[in-house]
Amino acid sequence: MTEGPLLIPARLRAPGEPVAAKVDAPIIHRDEARAVLGAARLVTLYDQASWSEGPVWWPREQTLVWSDIVGRRVLGWRQDGAVDVLLDATPFINGNAVLPDGALVHCEHGRRAVSRSDDTGVATPIVTAAEGSRLNAPNDIIVAADGAIWFSDPTFGLENPKQGVPGTSESGRTAICRVDTNGVARRMVDMTQPNGLAFSADGNTLYASQTPEHGEGEIAIFAFDWDGASLSNRRHFATVADGIPDGFTVDRRGWLWSSSSAGVEVFDAAGLHLAMVPTPGLCSNCAFDSDEARLFITGGPHLWMLPLG
Repeated sequence: MTEGPLLIPARLRAPGEPVAAKVDAPIIHRDEARAVLGAARLVTLYDQASWSEGPVWWPREQTLVWSDIVGRRVLGWRQDGAVDVLLDATPFINGNAVLPDGALVHCEHGRRAVSRSDDTGVATPIVTAAEGSRLNAPNDIIVAADGAIWFSDPTFGLENPKQGVPGTSESGRTAICRVDTNGVARRMVDMTQPNGLAFSADGNTLYASQTPEHGEGEIAIFAFDWDGASLSNRRHFATVADGIPDGFTVDRRGWLWSSSSAGVEVFDAAGLHLAMVPTPGLCSNCAFDSDEARLFITGGPHLWMLPLG
């Protein structure tokens, strides 16, 4: 348990109803998506962040957690519509995930670390290096069914002073990393600026996006086979029509829901494009609640929600 004073959250938004977003209805390309998205309409839950990222549903608290990277806060949307500050003056936290014991883990650009927070309002680094060299700027993070932590480690947070602390890569590598349940971190596979991560529902496929900014490689979502020990069979999975696949999530059907500059692009397990959910501004990431009845979407100052049929 992290030591520190008990958290008394600062409230940014009082309880209240969401506001209908001024945006077109989902664009459906395949019949199988119609039952899920045909009646879905986007609502706005919050619009006062600086740069929203890293959404994750926190079952223990029935709260949607997300980061305001530039505003240096981790925020929580409550079921009654209130928004609280969960962590303040953060070291540019980006991705968030939930551990099996209910604690949160975070990707920190500023401290070049993966950290953990419990109920005290304090995040404590738990991983700062892999294979003898310091991490770059951990970006997105997920927790696998076996409790292992996976995160992407590009250099974006070392290059953009608005979202991190300028620095250089010690390893000279940008990779997808895994932290086993004993706390040992390894670089599992190199990618050119890896970004979003998600596992398939059965845990046998890892999806990872590659989003280089200067033409060093293909911008796309790739899939890997995971056998419990190593990643193999890297293959192209999908690209989005506009912008980049910054962050994404995979549902129990095997559909992958990816961010883009136009909204959320939906693909089936074979990479077939099923639908697009327009958002009023650029979309950065998305996450479901426990029942997959609601999709939460981050982008710019916004947190949106899409109730699903």
